[in-house]
Amino acid sequence: MKKKVVITASGSGVRMNESIPKQFLIVNKKPVLFYTIEQFYKYLPEIEIILTLNKDYINYWKTLLSEYRFNINHRIVIGGKTRYDSVKNAINTINEDCLVAVHDAVRPFVSVDTISRCFAVAEEKGNAVPYVAINDSIRQIDVDTNYSVNRNKFVKIQTPQIFNLDLIKKAYSNTNNSEYTDDASVLESINEKINLVKGNVENFKITTSFDLILSEIYLKK
Repeated sequence: MKKKVVITASGSGVRMNESIPKQFLIVNKKPVLFYTIEQFYKYLPEIEIILTLNKDYINYWKTLLSEYRFNINHRIVIGGKTRYDSVKNAINTINEDCLVAVHDAVRPFVSVDTISRCFAVAEEKGNAVPYVAINDSIRQIDVDTNYSVNRNKFVKIQTPQIFNLDLIKKAYSNTNNSEYTDDASVLESINEKINLVKGNVENFKITTSFDLILSEIYLKK
C-alpha cells in the first residue's frame, strides 16, 4: 500500500516568543522542519510528503529551501485556522488508496524505527498511534481540589499518527470540531479503536525555548 505523510507546519508558535514560527527556527545550523522531513525521507525515500503551511509563510519557506539547498521533494497545502483544519485540507487532496501519517513539524527527532513500526501496525489494523510512558507523578485537578492518579493508567501521545486514508477521511467528514488536538481523537469520534504503538522518548514536541536548548544538546551529542 502506498504511504504518505502530512506534516503540519501551519502553526504560529506564539508560545515561543520568537519573530518566526518555531518550525522555521534554526537548530544546530538548520531549520527545525528540515530535520522532520529528513526522518521520513530516511524511512522511505519515495514517500509522498505533504506540508501544510500558513499562506503568509510560503515565500519564506521557499527562501529557506534555496538558502540551505534543501531538495527533498514535497508538496505544499495551505493550512487552515487550526491544526484540525490544516489536516482536513491536506487529506482532502489525496484521492488514492493509501496509508497516511500525520506528524507535527516540531517533532524533528522521531526515529525511523518508530515510523516503521507505526506504518506496519496501521497496515495490519487500520491505524497506529505512538506513545511513551509517563515517568513523573501526576495529579488530576478538579475545580478547587486535586488528587493523585495512577500514572501507569496514562500515557503521553506522540505523532506520527497513521491511518488508512478512507477511515480518517470518514472521521473528518463526520465531525466539525476544531478543538480536537490530535487525529486519533477525530478517528475515535466514529467509534474506531485506537491501536497504540511504543514511540521513542526523543520524539518530543518543541514548544518552549527550553525545548530548543534540549534540541541543540541532542543534536550535538
